[in-house]
Formats: sequence, structure tokens, C-alpha cells
Amino acid sequence: MRLIIFLFALIPEFAGASSGAFSISWDNDLLTGSDKGYTNGGRLSYLSASAENNNCEVCLARSARNAMDWLPVIGRTGNAHALTFSLSQLMVTPENIQASGPIYEDLPYVGYLSGSITLWSWSSESLTGYGIGLGVVGPNSGAEATQKWVHKLTGSTNPNGWDNQLGTDVIGEVHAFHARRLFRENIGSGVHQEMAWVTGGRLSNFVSSGELGMSWRIGTNLPANIIPDYAGASSTIALPGSLNAPGSGWSVFIGLGMEFIPYSYLEEQSGRYDYDQRPVVGLGGVGVGWHSPGIQIAITLRATTSQDESNKDALSFGTVSAAYHF
Repeated sequence: MRLIIFLFALIPEFAGASSGAFSISWDNDLLTGSDKGYTNGGRLSYLSASAENNNCEVCLARSARNAMDWLPVIGRTGNAHALTFSLSQLMVTPENIQASGPIYEDLPYVGYLSGSITLWSWSSESLTGYGIGLGVVGPNSGAEATQKWVHKLTGSTNPNGWDNQLGTDVIGEVHAFHARRLFRENIGSGVHQEMAWVTGGRLSNFVSSGELGMSWRIGTNLPANIIPDYAGASSTIALPGSLNAPGSGWSVFIGLGMEFIPYSYLEEQSGRYDYDQRPVVGLGGVGVGWHSPGIQIAITLRATTSQDESNKDALSFGTVSAAYHF
């Protein structure tokens, strides 16, 4: 953990940024009253200063923009560009975490740790990102220690089955993301509402998927980040524009979508465990946030239809997120 903190402290120096934003998000299904399936996750991210910032000295964002301008939208005149560096950890557990042996009719224990880099290109009306990631599934993910610490902190049941976790396996991925604002309008008394659509996909030996969704947000002094749904195993609150609010304000947001999953590590590598990934999953989220120039806090509740063909239970979890510009 000390090494991770040290590396993230060095990122602004490596990026050559005169300013940037750190963000942290924590997912946990206890926030929705359950303790099974996707049970816990965390993400630490750094969003660099814009490549168009003239005070940027080394500026990896500018180098990445120039090297990747063959990709759609990257380098477009009038767009800004920045890099996000992220570290994510997540874990999956069965419903009965008191049992020390494997429960083959339920989910296996899975821990996942990954680092990723995403290059963003955005304007006032759209946001596009391309990225790569590298990670590990298994004991080296540190998921066992993290979950036991969280459960001790919250007074929850100690998980006893981590000796049966899947892995070790190396995970790689590439991902792409695009969102566009459909409209923003003033509905009176300083309150605005807006709607956007989003699509994205990832090619990975952990989860390969494609996603299509819509989001609606209402509030005061809304920031310019277009997509407000901060919940998700790969989410980040510090999207470009998220800390550019014209003043302090609040927001309420709703998101709906569909996810298409042709490949899942849980299904392909679970062996005797009874897990059969549904190829199409419905997504829904609702949340509230508070923001001021340079800071943002949000709480989001998210649910999906059943991920498992043999299990009708929906998956649900909550996310607490915060971001700070320095």
C-alpha cells in the first residue's frame, strides 16, 4: 500500500502537470443491504492537466494526444485532452462467507487488481476515451486482506473462504468510451436538467463487454462532465469537466442501460462452480451529488439484472465517490 501511495504521489511529476485532480471511489453491496456477488471494490485515480495547458512542461497528455491522433476524435481542433491513471481493486464472493470450503452451487471467491491509463478527448458536448489496462486475478490482488479489513471496520462477518479463490492469472484489456450530451436546459430558479447517451466497450480476459445507456441529471450549477453515473467496477468520478462547476450546487441523476457480455472470467475459469454468465444484462443507477469548483462528492446506488443464468437474483451495490482538484 505504501508503494502504491508513493507511485501515485509521483504521477503529477511524471505527467508534468501544473494541476490535476485526484479521485477515490468505494463500491460495497452492504450499502444496498446485501453481501454477495460483487461485494466490494475501490478505485484511486489521477486526472492530468489538459494537454492544451501552456504551463504543462513534460506533459504526457500532449505526447499521448500527438501519438494517438490516428484514432477517431483524438486531436480534433477545439477539443481538450488529458490522461487518467487509475488503480482498481474488486472482489466477488458467495452469499455464505462463513463457510471455509468451496460452495460449488454459488459464486467462487475472486480478487482482481489492475492499473489502467485512459486518454480523453472532450468538448462541451461530447467525451471520448481510449485506454489500456494490466492486472492480476488471485492472491496477489490483495482482495482477501482488503475485504477482511473492511468487514472488521464495519463489524461484518469475517469471510472464511479466500483459500479457495480463483487465480493466479494475468489480466490485460483495451477499452473505449464515447458520450454525447443530447440537451441541457434551464427549467427555472437556477435549476438545469440535461440528458446524454453513452456507449463503450472493453476487450479483456477478465470481462469483455459492450455497453449502451442513457443518463438524466437535474441540479444547480451542473459541472461539465456529461456522464454523472459514477457507480461501477471500473468507474471514476474524475471525468474531464467534473470539477468545472460554475459554483456550488447539487444534482440528482438516473442512468439506464444494457450491457452485452460475450466473455466472462467467472464463467470460463470457475471450473466446478455453477456460474453461467448471461450474455445481456440490464443496468440501472440513481444517485445524488454535491459539487463546488474543484471538489465533488456523490453517492450512487446501482443494480443489474441477474448476471447468472442459474440465479434470478439481481446484483446491487452502492458507491461513495469524491474528487478534488489541486
